[in-house]
Amino acid sequence: MALLGFAWLRLASLGFAWLHGAGRPAAFGPILVGMNERLGFWRRLKLAGGIVTRGAAALDDVPDGILPPARRAECDPLTLSTVFRGVQVLQTAITGLPINETRNGIKLDTVSALVQRPDINRSRRDFLADIVASMVLDGNAFIRLVRYGGEIVTCEVLPPQLVTVSDDGHDPASPRLRYGYLGRDYTPDDIVHCKFLNVPGRLRGLGPIGAAREEVESAQMARDYKAKFYTDSSNIKGYVTTEQKVSLPTLKALKDDWGKDGQAGQVRFVSDGLKYVPLDLKPADLQFLETQKFDTTQIARLLGIPASIMLAAVDGSNLTYQNIEQSWIEFADYTLAAYAGEIEELFNRLLPRGREARFDWDSSGRTNTSERYAAYASALEHQWMTVDEVRADRGLPPLASTPEPVKENQQ
Repeated sequence: MALLGFAWLRLASLGFAWLHGAGRPAAFGPILVGMNERLGFWRRLKLAGGIVTRGAAALDDVPDGILPPARRAECDPLTLSTVFRGVQVLQTAITGLPINETRNGIKLDTVSALVQRPDINRSRRDFLADIVASMVLDGNAFIRLVRYGGEIVTCEVLPPQLVTVSDDGHDPASPRLRYGYLGRDYTPDDIVHCKFLNVPGRLRGLGPIGAAREEVESAQMARDYKAKFYTDSSNIKGYVTTEQKVSLPTLKALKDDWGKDGQAGQVRFVSDGLKYVPLDLKPADLQFLETQKFDTTQIARLLGIPASIMLAAVDGSNLTYQNIEQSWIEFADYTLAAYAGEIEELFNRLLPRGREARFDWDSSGRTNTSERYAAYASALEHQWMTVDEVRADRGLPPLASTPEPVKENQQ
C-alpha cells in the first residue's frame, strides 16, 4: 500500500507535463500504455469530467477587462419559421445517416467508440445536431478535443459565438492559428475547426445565414410589419373624398370630430358633399402572401433545400415521384455533403491511422419498396451481391444456409 501511495504521489507531482510525456520516467511508460488500451466508456467519462475546468470557475483567474462584453444578435434568425424549418431539416437529414468505418475502401463490421459516441456526456445525435446548427447559423463549428495521457477521451462542441480565432503568423498562406474560449488559449491540436464555406484569407468560415443576413432580416421585417399592421391604430383605414371646394377649417373640424372616441358600432356622418371611402384590402394582401412566398423560396434557395421539402410552392413546377427523388439526390450531393464532409474529417482525426469514417448515403435514398427489391434481384442475378449481403443491408441476420439464386434458364 505504501508503494502504491508513493506512486500516485509521484504522478501528481509531475503534473500536466508528465501526462503529455515531458520528463516522464521510463519506468512508468508501460503503466500509461496499459491504461490507454483499457479506456472504456466509464473511464472516459470520469477522466473528461476532471480535465477541463468548466462553468464560472474557468473565468476565476481572468483579469478584468480581458473578456469582451456579451454580444447578442439584433434579431435571432431562428424566430423566422422558414429558417427554423430549414435548420431542422438539415439536422434531421445529417443525424439520421448511418456512419461506417472503412479500411482501404472496405467496410468494417465494427465502429470505434469515439465515432459511436464522440461526446461521452451526450448522444451522437445531439453532438452532430450542434455541429450542423453551428455551421448553418454561424458558418463555423469548433470541437474541443479533451485528452488524457495523450489519448483523446471525448469531444465537445463549443458555442461558435464565444470562440475567437487569431493568426500569430505573418503569412496568410501559412497561418499560425490560435483559438480563444472563455479566457483560455488553444492550438489546432486541441480544436477542430469545421467551416461551411472556406475563403482564402479569412480565419472564420462563412455560413448561409451570415452571408445573406440582409435577406433574412428583410423577411423578419416583413413578418413584423404584417403583425404590426393589425395592431397599429395609426394605419389608414379609409379616406374622405369630395368634388367640391372645402375650406381648411372645415376639414380640420371634420378630422377632429371623426377622431373622437366613440362606442363600437357608432354611426358617423359626413356632410358638405364629402364621401368616406373605406380602404378595401383583399385577404391575400392582408396576409402578405406574395411576400411570404418570395421569402420562403429565397431562404430555401439560400439553404440549398428543395422546395418540396420546405413545403414551398414554386410556380410552373410539376412535381412527380421521379422529380422528388432527383431533387433528393441533388440535395444530398450539393447541400448535405458540405456538412457531412466536415464531420467525416473530424471523425477521421479521431480514428487510428488507416481507418476512415464514411456516411452511408445509400440508406438515405428512400426509394420505394418495389424499386429497392428490384435492385436487389438484379444484384443477385448478376452475382455481385449475396443473399447475406442483401439481408445485412436490410438489417437482417444471415441465413443458416444461404441458397444460391436460381436463374430462369436453369430451371
